[in-house]
Amino acid sequence: MRTIVFASGKGGTGKTTMTALAAHFASEGRTIALADCDVEAANLPIALQATVTHREPFTGGARAVIDPDLCRGCGACQTACRFDAIAAGDDFFRSRTYEVDPWACEGCGACVPTCLDGAIRMERSDAGEVVSAKTSVGPLAFGRLAPGEDLSGKLVTEVRSRAAVLADEISADLTLIDGPPGVGCPAIASITNADLLVAVTEPTLSGEHDLLRLVTLARRLGVPVAVVLNKADLSDAGAARIRTRVADEGLRLIGEIPFDPALAHVLVRLAAGEGHAALDSPGVTAARDSWARVVREDL
Repeated sequence: MRTIVFASGKGGTGKTTMTALAAHFASEGRTIALADCDVEAANLPIALQATVTHREPFTGGARAVIDPDLCRGCGACQTACRFDAIAAGDDFFRSRTYEVDPWACEGCGACVPTCLDGAIRMERSDAGEVVSAKTSVGPLAFGRLAPGEDLSGKLVTEVRSRAAVLADEISADLTLIDGPPGVGCPAIASITNADLLVAVTEPTLSGEHDLLRLVTLARRLGVPVAVVLNKADLSDAGAARIRTRVADEGLRLIGEIPFDPALAHVLVRLAAGEGHAALDSPGVTAARDSWARVVREDL
C-alpha cells in the first residue's frame, strides 16, 4: 500500500482542496483510506462531508495537582517550579494552600519530590481525540487537539496509526494524507515514511520560501517530492518564479491549477455522491491532470 501526503509550508495554499479532489479521482478504480493530520484544524472531514463512526480519547502530558487537604503551605513547591505555575491560593491566609495553574504547568514533576507531605501528584490530561469517520470515497481518520495542548506531533502519529488500521480493514491500495501547514513536529510526523509528498504551493514570495523549507524537510526524511502550483494565474511573475525555483531544485512540477471559485461548490456536490458534477471546471480539470501524472509516472 502506498502513502501519499499533500502538504504545504504555509497555510492557505489549497492542500485540503487538492487532497479532497485527489481522493475522488483515486477512488475511481482504487480502494483508498484517508487521514487528516492537521489536528489543530482538520478540514478534510468538512470537504468530504464525513460521518463520524468512532472516537477515542487522546491522553496528553501530565500536570501537577495539589491536594488542598494535605498541603500545609510551606511553599517548597513554588520555589522548585521554574515555570511560575504554582502560586498561593486566593484564600491563602485562611487555607494556607498552594494551587497549580494548569496552563502554565509543563509537567516536569520537579515539585513532587519537594513536597514532604505528599500533597502533589501528577495527573494526565485529556488532550484531544482520535476520530474515525466514513466518507463517500473511503474511511477517514483525523484528530482534534484540545486548546492549549502541545502534543500535536504525537496526536498526528496516533491519527496515522488509526488510518493504517482503517486501511487494513478494507485492504486499501492507497492512503492519502492531508498534512498540516508548516515544517514543525506535526509536519514531520505526517511526512515520515511516506512514499510521496505532493507539495502544494502558490505564486507568492511566502509560497516560494515555505515550499523550499518543506522540500528541505522532505529530503532530510528521504521522501520524494512533486509540486503542484495552485492559483497559478493570480500572479504571472510569482508563477514564473516558482517554476524557476522548482527547476533549480530538480523537482517535478506535476500541475498548475488556475484560481477557480467553483471548486468549493464542486467539492460539495462530489461529496454528496454526484460523481460527474462540474467536471468541466478549469480547476477540477487541472487537478485531475495533476493526479493522472502521479499515477501515470508512478511518482
